[in-house]
Amino acid sequence: MTIRVERVRGRIREEIADMLQRGEVHDPRLALSMISITDVTLSRDLQYAVVHFSVMGQDVESVLSGLQRAAGFMRARVGRSLSLRHAPELKFVPDLSFAQGDRIEKLLKTIQIPPDSTGEDAVPERTEEDEREP
Repeated sequence: MTIRVERVRGRIREEIADMLQRGEVHDPRLALSMISITDVTLSRDLQYAVVHFSVMGQDVESVLSGLQRAAGFMRARVGRSLSLRHAPELKFVPDLSFAQGDRIEKLLKTIQIPPDSTGEDAVPERTEEDEREP
């Protein structure tokens, strides 16, 4: 990506996060939830932006519908704030990486490793002789 696209991408992320934090988007579905803008993917021509978000405290689907409803308002604010001739069309997508990480962590905790059949530890202890060798 070009430097300009990267810069605009970061500014869009900051601007949308600030709007949500300040409560400028008046939608009851967004009021009680903690929404984090995790990433923004921007097209080369700056016409389309995919905004990835994660949410805590409310159903992802209700937050998604609230964000989609407010997309036009946020698009206009982003365009004015960044002084863009054409503000990018915003599409919101839930970022499920945190939920997937939690699921993997729970699965790893349920794994039971059987003891070594020889009765010895799986990892041999280091001796003083091992430490002296280069």
